Amino acid sequence: MLFIYRILASLAAPLALLRLRRKARGMEEVAVRWREWLGKFDNQAPAGVWIHAASVGEVNAMAPLIEKLAGRFPDRQVLVSTLTPTGSAEARRRFGDRVCHRLAPLDTRRAVCQWLDTVQPDIALIAETEIWPELFEQLGRRGIPLVIVNGRISPGALGRYRHLRPLMTRALSHTTRIACQSRAEAERFVHLGAPPERIHVTGNVKFDGQLPPDLEEKSQVLRGRWGQRPVWVAGSTHGMEEDQLIAAHRKLLKKQPAALLVLAPRHPERAGEIRRRLAGGNLKVIGLEASAGPEHSVVVIDRIGWLQPAYQAAGVCFVGGSLVPVGGHNLLEPARLSRPVLAGPYLHEQASMAELLREDSALLEVTDADELADALIELFDDPARQLKLGMAAARAARQGRGAVEQTLVLIDQVLAETRPDRVTPAGR
Repeated sequence: MLFIYRILASLAAPLALLRLRRKARGMEEVAVRWREWLGKFDNQAPAGVWIHAASVGEVNAMAPLIEKLAGRFPDRQVLVSTLTPTGSAEARRRFGDRVCHRLAPLDTRRAVCQWLDTVQPDIALIAETEIWPELFEQLGRRGIPLVIVNGRISPGALGRYRHLRPLMTRALSHTTRIACQSRAEAERFVHLGAPPERIHVTGNVKFDGQLPPDLEEKSQVLRGRWGQRPVWVAGSTHGMEEDQLIAAHRKLLKKQPAALLVLAPRHPERAGEIRRRLAGGNLKVIGLEASAGPEHSVVVIDRIGWLQPAYQAAGVCFVGGSLVPVGGHNLLEPARLSRPVLAGPYLHEQASMAELLREDSALLEVTDADELADALIELFDDPARQLKLGMAAARAARQGRGAVEQTLVLIDQVLAETRPDRVTPAGR
């Protein structure tokens, strides 16, 4: 099956490269480095620790671990790779020059081999669900330790992967360890053919993240622009669900005429498209940098790095990708800020985090625009309930901490077993 996969991957690579380059338009720093997707570099020294986080979501999820690794291996280069241009921009924004950043190779034999020939990592840490058959094959052939960190497989993904089980089993046979978010995730890896003895439950590293140092400053700026009015944020939204969010906001406005919706699309480059779509209606829309007057009812965020300040500045938070079958996005971001967390019924990509919030009665789940509007009306009419739900969410977020240290112990074990002479971690 690997032979067939290689043929299909080679045929698909030109289209994948074209799509990625299109997404990089307007992002000059990324656009000029497009050859990295083919495994071609300028001035790249061998890496000590390589962490692959495909896109923005994975970069944000892995940030607590990346921060720790950058401090633990001062004598070896820590390299972070991303596949998407937006992931690249987020990695540069978050880590700057503290780590090296490269675009990850397309999963063709030639690109992967050229990439690994140049990077020569001592250990490869692959985030969450990034199972790339060619990459895993080449890491295994070169004897490079491979650890899946913060591993997760949703029930839906497991169903899709089962059709490729022989290919997935072969890929996972090259793993040295698999550090999973929960026991349910671990069982899914076993169903997919991963060696059970290599699987460990370490928890979700997202819970160990530090809040951005400029969070309060940015949120104060936003509060100044939005004024004293009912504000709710819909974060990481998708085009398929934004019509429902707007419908819920229209219903809310009938009860709370001063209410303000802050819409943060999952891909900020869509902000212009959203504003144009809303321009023909009776909702007055502004951008992030404008001050909201009484006539404005929607703000559209068009830049990376402003979602958490928006959550902090709001009274209620809705997490997108959940009113449509995307699977939901990071529920932790508003929870750790002590904000009430609302989401739709599609949370299969956030199953363990959703369950943790449910256990503390800290997650409000709605099925459609009407239920969302009703929940918003109820919360804005009852500030005490807002506070109670926010405190419960923050409590649940604190309970999930500790995964980074468990993952670091696992990484130390792998390095001691496989590369004791090449990488020595710094003191904790």
